[in-house]
Amino acid sequence: MFNFLAKKFIKDYKNYDTPEVRLELISLSSIVGIVINLILVIFKLIVGFSTNSSAIVNDGFNNLSDTIVSIMALVGSKVSQKPADKEHPFGHGRSESLISLLVGILIMYVGAKLFINALNHYAGDNQTNFTAIAIIVLVLSIVAKFYIYFLNRKLYRNLESDLNFGVMADARNDILATTGIILGALLEKYFNLKVDALMGVILACFVFKPGLDLFKQSSAYLLGQRVDSEIENKVGKIILANDFIIGYHSLQIHEYGKGHLEGSVDVEIAENLSLLVAHKIVTDIQRKIKDETGLNLSIHMDPTYSLIMSDRVEAEIEKIETQAKNDYEDF
Repeated sequence: MFNFLAKKFIKDYKNYDTPEVRLELISLSSIVGIVINLILVIFKLIVGFSTNSSAIVNDGFNNLSDTIVSIMALVGSKVSQKPADKEHPFGHGRSESLISLLVGILIMYVGAKLFINALNHYAGDNQTNFTAIAIIVLVLSIVAKFYIYFLNRKLYRNLESDLNFGVMADARNDILATTGIILGALLEKYFNLKVDALMGVILACFVFKPGLDLFKQSSAYLLGQRVDSEIENKVGKIILANDFIIGYHSLQIHEYGKGHLEGSVDVEIAENLSLLVAHKIVTDIQRKIKDETGLNLSIHMDPTYSLIMSDRVEAEIEKIETQAKNDYEDF
């Protein structure tokens, strides 16, 4: 179903590296999640209240929180698409992680509320009356959550979106929790064990845990978590691959939304190179880094040594100088 919708509404929907396609896929998956979860909310609340099951009612409210999560994911993907402006020169890409942080807080709040409700239910004398319809609704809920889980797992692997990760983890825990509710219903029906409230407590824990994980992951990103070391290593190798640079330091890389990297570095370059040649060397390095890593890197030149001239070195410098002049003529 999702592939059909993506093919119909998103141009070149399999081009995951394109920021526009990436955000449109996140938006579409959020809309699909909203529709599915709203249907689950309606059926679970009706069945939960009619059977006096705190676990099913809690599961229904959990799906309501899932709906809110999907709405927030939709908002986050839309906001992150806004281009850079005067107040936000690096764009709005981090809004995706900001929304993920809020989603984590919301999930933790819902988990805490469900925990309290389950304890209150256990303290009361309410009797759960499960019916075949209740079991069918829960089984269908598991099927729906399996679909949401596999959809968002695929998108997370392709898009590396925290929003898809949050929805995926939440769906996985919903599957386990709802399975526990069915198990509890069977134990109570055939063995007269009052475990509905216990299952409600377990469900609350399942809800709270992914919220905490998402909160920690998003807050670390917003606080300036270090980028992948592979990117740093690749940048370093590209810099040092140039014969006229003997070292670098103060490499800083910042991520402003998935795939938007900005950074700066100091490179150690020969002091007896002309400004034209030194600038050409640095510009070529910047272009190569941009092409291979997507990083927009500002480079500061530190003249730290004198180059010993030879026929080979002078020929190389002359070649770079000619290329630099041609570049400026083309410009």
